[in-house]
Amino acid sequence: MDKHPKTSVPKVFGILAGLAQVCFANSDALADRVLFVQDNAYPPYMTVKDGAAGGLYAAILNEAKERLGSSELEILAVPWTRATVLVKNGSAQGLVGSYYKPQDRPWIRHWSEPIFHEEVSIFCRSGIAQPGWIYPDDYKGLLFGNVAGYRAPGDRFFELVAQGQIKLEEAQTTEQNLSKLALERIDCYVVERVATEILIREKNITNVDNVGTASMEAAYIGYSDKWIGPEADAFIEAMDAVIKTMKNDGTIDRIVSRYPES
Repeated sequence: MDKHPKTSVPKVFGILAGLAQVCFANSDALADRVLFVQDNAYPPYMTVKDGAAGGLYAAILNEAKERLGSSELEILAVPWTRATVLVKNGSAQGLVGSYYKPQDRPWIRHWSEPIFHEEVSIFCRSGIAQPGWIYPDDYKGLLFGNVAGYRAPGDRFFELVAQGQIKLEEAQTTEQNLSKLALERIDCYVVERVATEILIREKNITNVDNVGTASMEAAYIGYSDKWIGPEADAFIEAMDAVIKTMKNDGTIDRIVSRYPES
């Protein structure tokens, strides 16, 4: 992971972080730490590594923590249902990786600067897709791979499959579909981008291209409505500013490109 000195964060961020630290020092024991919780089984974004929170989001937030100089922040990986309960009842301050669902999660009072945009991409063997094609209608007549039961290709895709306008051949794993794509046994495969690009690098596949995006979903830190007050507001503002800076200066892109080594 590329390291950046804390001085790379604009002065206002340091002031906000300092305010948060002063408030934490003067608050009760419950506020001595800021606890973020994430899923423990959603690779590559949220996992457990050596007993600690792992995955891309933990890597991004640990870099943000370093830039803020915040010793109070801890990240815990637990089953997703438990994570939501911990934030809902105020036992944890932030839910990492939450999509924007204010009606389903009214107990989130602030949605952070997006950490990342999870992308479902269209991977095709080289030379199959043409520039400007619109997914999925322009892919009629092609043979797609898919993991059995995986619905991310979207409703319209499966409508075309049902009509016989797109052919579908399902397998049990992403690795199997990617191997079939590299061997030109299928034409295209719609799947989560980051994990697939990691596999492509690991397997040194050179004849498969990412030709477009099927869907996008922003992932946020959702802050509990039980965590309020000047120290909470200062921390949230500082964290949002640092995440935005990390996106603008390319840090998050570098973490993603080097994952899992980062």
